Parts: sequence; structure tokens; C-alpha cells
Amino acid sequence: QLPERSPTPRHFIYVRHDMAHILPKTKGKINDFYDIIGIKHWYDGSPYTGSMYMNNPYLISNLTTKKLHIPPNTKGKALINKEKLKQFIKSYHNKGWQIAIHTQGNAAITETVNVFDELKSELDYSNSRHRLEHCLMLPNSEILRIKELQLLPSFHINHLLYYGEALNNDILGKKRTSKILAIKSTLNENIKSTLHADQPMFESNPFRLIQTAIERKTKEGNIIGINERINLLEAIKALTINAAYQIHEENKIGSLEKGKYADFIIVNKNPFTLKTNEIGEIKCIKTFINGNQVNY
Repeated sequence: QLPERSPTPRHFIYVRHDMAHILPKTKGKINDFYDIIGIKHWYDGSPYTGSMYMNNPYLISNLTTKKLHIPPNTKGKALINKEKLKQFIKSYHNKGWQIAIHTQGNAAITETVNVFDELKSELDYSNSRHRLEHCLMLPNSEILRIKELQLLPSFHINHLLYYGEALNNDILGKKRTSKILAIKSTLNENIKSTLHADQPMFESNPFRLIQTAIERKTKEGNIIGINERINLLEAIKALTINAAYQIHEENKIGSLEKGKYADFIIVNKNPFTLKTNEIGEIKCIKTFINGNQVNY
């Protein structure tokens, strides 16, 4: 029987690596409504500043050179060296913290996976659920490796909506852009992947994330990476039960089941009866946490 509690939002947070001094000395669960669950580090940067770390350079275009001021032949770079990343992972894993690594480019993802792989003989990943954040250029060749290492990707899916045209035409080119945000490929391997909005950079509208993941359309209406489309139920799971799994809460939240907290929303329209292009307009009209209606 779960405890009775007055309704309050749930907050599960990561601490930035440069603010690690505010972490508690040991990992101990605070409660089911507020918890510090781990620490986040940046291995590379943004696709739109020239700091995403890739195997091949940014395209040379008017956007990259004149507006984004990215020099020719830029591939981005790792923000920390391999040994420092290795020590970071070992230190916080051994203290019981969940680790999230910001990885956007294919080189950043491969090198981060390599480090986790090199440490697998020393560290037990069986219940760590360490995460790869954003995963714009997750290479297909790394999917089985991240599954073996029990790493969990979270996809910033609205790269497609907001910047899909720029990525396709000016930043990466059609060949590379056609392979971005490979969520379907990870779900096909039974990896519990998730979607996120990267708030506060972008609005937190889960139904718009769902629509983008299903359509794979840019705001201009063009489809990118049609083979990585997912269906409605897969998208809902990516924002509910898979998200709960990624933070070790799947036995308490993320789905409506006996013995779990009664966390749910009531919406104004049924997503299963709407056209896909209408899903992003769904509005939440009531929110319940632990069975209690809350107002924000």
C-alpha cells in the first residue's frame, strides 16, 4: 500500500557536474515526490554552435559560415578527455549515482559508449540505468552496444520540428540528417528509450513531442527519416512508463496499475481518434497526483 500524501508535483533532478558539491554525500532516496537521482556531464555541445562532436565536418553553407560563424572543416570536439570521462563515470557510479551524458554527435556518442565499454569489467551496470541525453546522431552501429551496456537514450525529438530543414539543407546534409534521432531502431531492440523537450530551451508540450515522433515532420511539413517513425502507443510509452523506468520509478508511476500512485491526466480529446496532425493541440484539463486533483 503506497502512503497517503497531500498532492504535490514530482521532481526528479540531475545535478550539473560543475555543481557536484551540492550532491548529498551518499545516494539515499529522499521520498517519492522529490529526489536527486544523479549527475549530468557534457561530452559535446550544440549542433547550432559548431560544438557538436562529429566524425565528419559541418556543411559549408551560408547558414553555418555567415550566420552561425562555424569555421570550415569544423567537426566539433569532446569537452573533456577520455581519461577524465572515465574517472567521472567510475567515481559517481561507485557512489551509486545515475549518470547522464550529453551526447549529440556521432563521434561523441561512440567515444562515450567506448568508455562505458572499457569500464564494464570494473563496474556493474545491471541496475545503473545510465543515460545518453539528446542522441541526435546516434549511429546504428552503437545501438546493440548501448543495449549490452544497459545505457538508456533520451531523444530531443523536436530537433526535427524546429531545425529539421536547417539540418537537412545547411548543417549536416540529407544523408546524415536522414539517420538522425533513431528512436524506432532503439525500440526495435527493446531499449526503453524516451522523448524530451529540453526545457527551458523549448516548451514542454508532451503531445507535440508525440506528434513529431509519429510524423517526423519539420515545421515546414517535410518528412525526415521516415523509417524512424514510431506509432502513437510507442510515443506515449516513451513519455510515461519508459520515462519512469529510466529513473527507477516504474513500480510506482508511469502507468495505471494496482499498487502504483494514481498519477494521471484528463485531456480534452482522445489521441487515438484524432488525425496525427491534431495530436499536438491536445490540452490537459485536469491533473491528478496520488489520486488528488492539483492545480498549477
